[in-house]
Amino acid sequence: MSLTRKILDLKDKVMVKDLHYGVIPGSRKPSLWKPGAEILCRAFRLKPEFETSVREDPNRTITWAKTDKYKNKTEGTTTGYFEYETKCTLVHIPTGEIWVRNVSGSCNNFEAKYRSLNPNDVRNTVEKMAEKRAYVGGVLIGVGGSDIFTQDLEDFPDWTNGNGKDPLPGLPPLGPELEPGPEPEPDTTPVRPATDKQVDFLKDQLKKKGISEEGFFEEWDEDFTGWTDIPFTLVNDLLDWIRDQGKAGKKK
Repeated sequence: MSLTRKILDLKDKVMVKDLHYGVIPGSRKPSLWKPGAEILCRAFRLKPEFETSVREDPNRTITWAKTDKYKNKTEGTTTGYFEYETKCTLVHIPTGEIWVRNVSGSCNNFEAKYRSLNPNDVRNTVEKMAEKRAYVGGVLIGVGGSDIFTQDLEDFPDWTNGNGKDPLPGLPPLGPELEPGPEPEPDTTPVRPATDKQVDFLKDQLKKKGISEEGFFEEWDEDFTGWTDIPFTLVNDLLDWIRDQGKAGKKK
């Protein structure tokens, strides 16, 4: 069986839409999500190895503006830039053969979804996002899955203003010659809610991990207030958080 045929069989028989992959309107191919990449790794018996580095500029500043789903506008300035870069290598467990080496993924706290938050509060999230981007990219290359899946649009925030349409000014290289760039336009795109299937899966995972719904909403009260308010783009982050908690139910 060819690799492509095996991937198609896994997609059709094992993977679940809106859990392992998603379909972006107007996109020719579905986007592979981290849970789907994990299925492909298990199926092909691949072990991921990661190498992560960070660069920082505590004096770098960005001025931002955003509009929530109720059209309330907030503005602010964030000082302190950091960027994590992760390189992913996939090793074939039975043979020790390297299928792909050092596929890079990066994430920084000036991206649209993080820039309005306290840098210290999102550092762990930014690091995990860099790892996720490297992992999904590595799997797509390693198993030859790019004919079937594409990388999640969420993984290209440097080129969008969080909505897949509006270009953001490019961030110049770090250095003493750095000058403030133009301010980005507010993102007024309506927030897409999580699907019913995603919500049901989140509830099931909370129950299995022994995490109360009350504790769950308390930890994520800055992002949503109820099941119907959970953003579609946050589901993967929530699943990662649930997996990290175990029985403790405490956010790291």
